[in-house]
Amino acid sequence: MEQTGYVVSVSGGAARVRVDRESACGGNCVSCKGCPSNAVIVDVANNLDLRRGDVVTLYEDTKKVLGYAAIGYGLMAVLLVAGAVLGFMIFRRDFMALVGAAVALLVGFLTVKLFFRNAGAEFKVTEIKSRTGADTTEN
Repeated sequence: MEQTGYVVSVSGGAARVRVDRESACGGNCVSCKGCPSNAVIVDVANNLDLRRGDVVTLYEDTKKVLGYAAIGYGLMAVLLVAGAVLGFMIFRRDFMALVGAAVALLVGFLTVKLFFRNAGAEFKVTEIKSRTGADTTEN
């Protein structure tokens, strides 16, 4: 999976890169009257002598990203159904099926949150698309 990012700071052997997440309309915000931009800041190794202002291409293993998505969404779906079924089987009430599903989703959310805390993204800079020429490293 490749993304384009903008180097916002450089310090020692690391750089901070802002990645603008693409909107649901594929970046064609004129068609949907504008979308809020959700930027994510990631830390990367500075192996290519990055400078503040550089536009870079970042790479993350696609299998890893899809695996995390499958775990996150798949676990939530399984827990939602299991919680609803267990809630109904134990209490024989539709409302308790809803409560069971909600509790299971809460447990799933906390589980995923704990799992992903230590599973940080490992972006690698593969190329510098454009260089500003300003060498403003921060130490």
